[in-house]
Amino acid sequence: MTWIKTIRLAALSLLLILSHLATAQFLEQAAEVNRIIQTQQIPAISLAYIESGAVKMELASGKKSETETVGDQTVFDAASLSKPVFAYLVMKLVDEGTLDLDTPLAQYYDYTDLKGQKNYPKVTARMILSHTSGLPNWRKNKLKFIHAPDEKYSYSGEGYVWLQRVIENLKEKSLEHLAQAYVFEPLGMNRSSYIFSEKLSNDFSISYKKDGESRPKTGPGQANAAASLQTTASDYAKFLVALLAGNGISEELQNQMFTPVKPVQAKEENPQIFWGLGVGIQQTPSGMQIFQWGDNWTFRGYFTANIEDQNALVYFTNSENGLIPVRELVGTFLSDPQPAADWLDYH
Repeated sequence: MTWIKTIRLAALSLLLILSHLATAQFLEQAAEVNRIIQTQQIPAISLAYIESGAVKMELASGKKSETETVGDQTVFDAASLSKPVFAYLVMKLVDEGTLDLDTPLAQYYDYTDLKGQKNYPKVTARMILSHTSGLPNWRKNKLKFIHAPDEKYSYSGEGYVWLQRVIENLKEKSLEHLAQAYVFEPLGMNRSSYIFSEKLSNDFSISYKKDGESRPKTGPGQANAAASLQTTASDYAKFLVALLAGNGISEELQNQMFTPVKPVQAKEENPQIFWGLGVGIQQTPSGMQIFQWGDNWTFRGYFTANIEDQNALVYFTNSENGLIPVRELVGTFLSDPQPAADWLDYH
């Protein structure tokens, strides 16, 4: 046997060993995920792990209904994980010159829900995406400002809906049409939609309350930029890979998305939480991470992504208990601490 053949065989053996080690590691991680969801009484999870900017593992486990199990094509409500996808779409429109981040939205579109209020002419897309518009999360009756624009962080789904109306008016297209054209189709997100479309109805999850009582699927018939995304962990991982790499948007806009705008000071013990444009930001010893949680009551999920090493985890659950084990689920794959979990305070 020549020395070249010896080296080749040795290299092949090493690759096989590494492959087996990777398989064993993923089996251990899958077993741990299953242990966690069983302990927390979460019927099902859809999860994707990204390492160095590439998807390394996908896992779907549990039941999507009383008689069926989930698969990697099973659709979940993404809840507020809708927001970063919408922000990415907005950045694409900024890149093409359709929208300017610092032009008051009132100059683009007459939003009758707010027109006439003192603060209405001041709000920009940048304020909406950084949750500094001064609007509440959701209105109770008439929509009103609760803070002056650009004064402080105040999480607002209403702001995202306003910005949605602006871009729909500017492009004369629905959000669903724009998302398909600018995000889902280019990224190959074939199981994603801001409405519960017919193409998703062949494989979707129902959801469950804390006591295990099931709730029927009530898919959104109208798109909502803040909360109505229907997707899978596999599809969402494709989005995160593109976002981390800056694919489809300029480097300048990507940097702006990942730059802290205002500190989130809801809790004094978490001064390392900020908001960028469309994403939360955690400053940790392991590096800067972007994050977003989702809570549509019985559909709950989370993602975190380290923008330095481009390792990330995203998961969706069909349970009211789905945000309780954030630290455990993230820690199964990533060593990154999660100050956002302390700030969110789900127990």
